[in-house]
Amino acid sequence: MRSPRELRRCEALQREVWGMPELEVVPDYVLLTAAEGGGAVLGAFAGEELVGFVLSFVGLSREGELRHLSLMAGVKEEWRDKGLGYRLKLAQREHALQQGIGLITWTFDPLESRNAHFNLNKLGGIAREYLPEYYGELRDARNRGLPADRLLCEWHLNSPRVEARIRGQRPGLPSGPVVNPGDGERLSPVRKDLEEPVVLVEIPADLQALKARSPKLAREWRFSCREALSHYLGVGYVVTGLLRREGRSFLVLENRDPGEILSEP
Repeated sequence: MRSPRELRRCEALQREVWGMPELEVVPDYVLLTAAEGGGAVLGAFAGEELVGFVLSFVGLSREGELRHLSLMAGVKEEWRDKGLGYRLKLAQREHALQQGIGLITWTFDPLESRNAHFNLNKLGGIAREYLPEYYGELRDARNRGLPADRLLCEWHLNSPRVEARIRGQRPGLPSGPVVNPGDGERLSPVRKDLEEPVVLVEIPADLQALKARSPKLAREWRFSCREALSHYLGVGYVVTGLLRREGRSFLVLENRDPGEILSEP
């Protein structure tokens, strides 16, 4: 998308999807600059209506290699659960591959089980870096009220893992002991003595519903999961999936070399 009319619609969609205040909306001229610089500003339309978009910038990894840094991917509420967000991410992947770029990264809230499933299970991303208070405290309706901790998702576009997910292959997820079991109301102390090949970090099954019901409890979940994820990622575990079991959600952490994980379908 590069026309002023389309980019203005993208501004409006940001307000609708995230409930953003004007101060946080990425304006049309920044979107145009991103596109002109090789970034992806891709839209999904129903007739003339913009119903979804994805935005990424071209930048460097810490190793000095080119990557796309994906900032936003949003879909109108009535168009969700129709595969539109997935198709937008595949278009973003194709855009990067055509430039010879094999990595897209983005951040996501580790307490959002829906996003974790999409990023890890469906797209085949992995996460090995926890970023506490990465954005401070965001002001949009969806993120307001919690420190904006994030996981850094790595999408290695040409890896066997990602290519298998695109073909629809999703092997069963491994399981292991839970480091911070909770029942939605009470949280147990985080166990830091586990050394199993796989451990699970419990997260809320529905963060937004929890925030609406008990903002205090949502903050307790934030700090519990921060403690758990910071510790286990710090000693070499990698977040590889989202496991749902009996109405509960768990991040799957594997103590394996990331290269080995990415090389497996």
